[in-house]
Amino acid sequence: MNVIMLPSATGGLGHIGRTSALARMLMRLDPSVNVEYLLDTERLRPFNIDATARTGSRVSLLPPRPRDARDAIVRACLGHADVIVDDNVRYLVPLRQIVPRAAWVSIPMYPLGDELFMDWPFMAQMEAVIWAYPSMLDFPPELEIVGSKVLRTGPFLEHEAVPPRDEARARLGFAEDEAIVIYSPRGMSFGLEFGQRVLTGVFGGAAKLRSERPRLRLLLLAVSDQAELHAPGIPDELPDWVTVVDVVPPDQMLVYLRAADIAVTEGSNMTQEAAALGTPIVMIPGPIYETWLLGTRLYEQEAASIIWIEHVTPDSVVDFFRTVLTGSSSRAAMVRRAKELVTGGGGVEAAARLVLKTVADRSQSRMLL
Repeated sequence: MNVIMLPSATGGLGHIGRTSALARMLMRLDPSVNVEYLLDTERLRPFNIDATARTGSRVSLLPPRPRDARDAIVRACLGHADVIVDDNVRYLVPLRQIVPRAAWVSIPMYPLGDELFMDWPFMAQMEAVIWAYPSMLDFPPELEIVGSKVLRTGPFLEHEAVPPRDEARARLGFAEDEAIVIYSPRGMSFGLEFGQRVLTGVFGGAAKLRSERPRLRLLLLAVSDQAELHAPGIPDELPDWVTVVDVVPPDQMLVYLRAADIAVTEGSNMTQEAAALGTPIVMIPGPIYETWLLGTRLYEQEAASIIWIEHVTPDSVVDFFRTVLTGSSSRAAMVRRAKELVTGGGGVEAAARLVLKTVADRSQSRMLL
């Protein structure tokens, strides 16, 4: 079975992490499955090429499709697929007219505006739609129009295979008495102004806290280009207590998350993974409705420390870091509530079984024709 993943090439790591989790589960359930990635060059952020390559699957690029060459290009890139799984790339579904053999499954993200309603003609052409958000986020009523196609799985979490905290820290070379704060700039996918303000706040907050905790270490993850770290207050030569880590495979990212004492997050995917792994979260929600809503729900349930971007400064960040690191009983309660809120539902296994069933049903239908 050939599965082609179409993750959003304009967004951050969440789309790649989610499809990578689905790919691993598909291959676990059926070792004969072959998974490939296809990135749309017309909407491509180069950062996502490196991130997708780290999944271990073959990665190809979908070139621009001029009218006179469209069909040949699409057949070359998608013609061998048994199923196409898009993560927020449903605008490409008209291409299935050129490759009618393939089934199509879509994973939409939480609406930025009214696009879930406006895109219902696209989703009506698909075999299935997977809704991969926790139940604490309201289910968009716009999806009821294709409700018979929607499976609500909850987040794609793979925390069962991640080593315990002590083992994760030992594997990464962290001493037990080090306080580890991790933050992933992710190519500043929420914009340069937002990303630089968060980076300045996180770095400055960590620097201030080191006067009290000299064994504090800041890890900046998924940095493929050091130029991403240019921001006000960030020195050209970083101090030795800051470690910069290149883009790593998604399963390795989970090990870093488990090992950390604090995960600074912006988007929904990393926030949910940290919650499932039992790592305290300081969330600075990105400027889209999805992350605003997730941050609001976590704040209401006292399940994470939330700093809205307009309040982010080194002084505010250090206060949150200090509170998380010193409040052992409150931290344990916060971690427990966060895990309860994001787990539940069939998760990635339910999504993978739906993909396999979709291909089987479509194959059976073709045999009956």
